[in-house]
Amino acid sequence: MPELERPDGVTISYDTRGDPANPPVVLLHGFTSDGRMWQPQIGALTDRYFVAAPDLRGHGRSSPPPEPASASMADFAGDILGLFDALEIELGVLVGCSFGGMIAAQCAVDWPERLAGLVLTDASAAYDHPSYDEAYRRREGRMLESERLVERFGTTELGKRAAARVADPFLADGMRQRFARLSTDGYLGASRVRRERPDVLALLRERVTMPVLICTGDADPVHSASLAMARELPGARVVTFGGKGHGLPAVAPDAFTEVLLDFLADIESGRPIGGSFTL
Repeated sequence: MPELERPDGVTISYDTRGDPANPPVVLLHGFTSDGRMWQPQIGALTDRYFVAAPDLRGHGRSSPPPEPASASMADFAGDILGLFDALEIELGVLVGCSFGGMIAAQCAVDWPERLAGLVLTDASAAYDHPSYDEAYRRREGRMLESERLVERFGTTELGKRAAARVADPFLADGMRQRFARLSTDGYLGASRVRRERPDVLALLRERVTMPVLICTGDADPVHSASLAMARELPGARVVTFGGKGHGLPAVAPDAFTEVLLDFLADIESGRPIGGSFTL
């Protein structure tokens, strides 16, 4: 896989598929995952689009931050701008899931002129807000407990405990391997950035002028945070997936891919974007 070296010495690994002459789509994965989470979407996108899927710093094959305690959202967003520049993407669509959606929201307010479209799925634009419900807060409590576990025992132990809750042996082994590939420094740096990132919720209405798609599962603990973003983006297309939990590109890959392709086609054709829909 090609690599991008950042000014602080971090190396970002990424994969590209499709013809570089086609419209570019950049996919940002969630916390503890890597670019491979997008395989169901990449296969459907590459006929019409040039697709780039990086491993975020500290994830997958990318190196961790040199000092986890100093990692920042600016670092993660800067990596994506660096990737746009390295791939000569002047204008592209940015798709972010969960933590990748947090980074995508930051990119959208920092350099909106580089985005032809923005997709935020399973995501939030602020760590906390009065409108967030108890399900969101319980999930964040569990995330903090996991961070403390990793501080003491490392990511491999967290993977073992997560896999113990998975009945299917194949999926459980995949869970263990995923966490084993994730460096402890990378996990701790990203986990802290999740909590300490800038609140960009109030900036969305002012700064985000490109077409926006917000996807959320109504059984996702992050659902209330996704709706808070939607309220700040009245022109966005909001699609709620009934009965689906966190990580729509993985838990509802076919339905999510169809929604994504429809959104991209509507951008290209100039059709109206706004509206709320439930699947």
